[in-house]
Amino acid sequence: MKAATALLFLICGVMLLIPACRQSEKAPEAGSESENTAVSSDGVPIHFQSQGQGDYALVFVHGWCTDMSYWDAQIPSFRVYYRVVTLDLAGHGRSGIDRQNWTMEMFGRDVAAVVTALDLKNVILIGHSLGGAAILEAARLLPERVIGLVGVDTFSDIYLAAYGDERIQATLEPFRRDFQEGMRRYVLENYFRFSSSERLKRQVILDMAAMPPDIGIAVLEQLLRYDADSTLQQLDIPIRSINADRPLVYFQKIRKRIQDFRNRFLSNVGHFLMMEDPQTLNRTLADFLGQIIQASY
Repeated sequence: MKAATALLFLICGVMLLIPACRQSEKAPEAGSESENTAVSSDGVPIHFQSQGQGDYALVFVHGWCTDMSYWDAQIPSFRVYYRVVTLDLAGHGRSGIDRQNWTMEMFGRDVAAVVTALDLKNVILIGHSLGGAAILEAARLLPERVIGLVGVDTFSDIYLAAYGDERIQATLEPFRRDFQEGMRRYVLENYFRFSSSERLKRQVILDMAAMPPDIGIAVLEQLLRYDADSTLQQLDIPIRSINADRPLVYFQKIRKRIQDFRNRFLSNVGHFLMMEDPQTLNRTLADFLGQIIQASY
């Protein structure tokens, strides 16, 4: 059985080189393509899509002010071998916005609501940016279901350690003054290389600047206040991270708490690795998925 599974992962890795508001009463049938909603713990409807089939489920979680479509380049490859689920966190995409508390724990509860609605087992959570904090919280809530985590340009100390109040206010001030212009500057200064596609830059700026300012600012403030220490202490699963190769990226907090942690850097990409270089991201992700699944035996 193990030999057959290992062969399947090898084939998957080779294939990836080719381009490529209420809880549902009944979980979508495995193998079908369906869109549905689950209900988070505070009653907010969470929009999700489920595709593919397999003994292992991959749940992809987007980052701040984006949505599930940012994973579109991953779905065609991975749904062949896995159950693949994408979702919109509360306040994003097609999910509900009637929320008072925009903490990372609540985003984790959004993810947990979808996993539970689908009754998924052998789950690997994959989160981009803010989605990294969300999947940490979801894993804490779902210890019997989640077997590993993969972060995409996340899990570094800037995502897992709380900022001081002065730094938080300084970061939020441009968004409070003019949300759209503040977002444009923030995206261009922090998320891309000079070589990044102008079309992708425009797309990301337009998407992120369209976020309702009150929600966007509230979410960012909670991310800046997030300290992952207590959550990391409760986790004992493999964690992997795929990050853009840039200076001054440290993983001290997660390395201190998680024994089975590995990261890999991709060159010549910005923050949206899965869109700028999907082939390399997919190959790296396939490798990390194989490691996590082997560790679960």
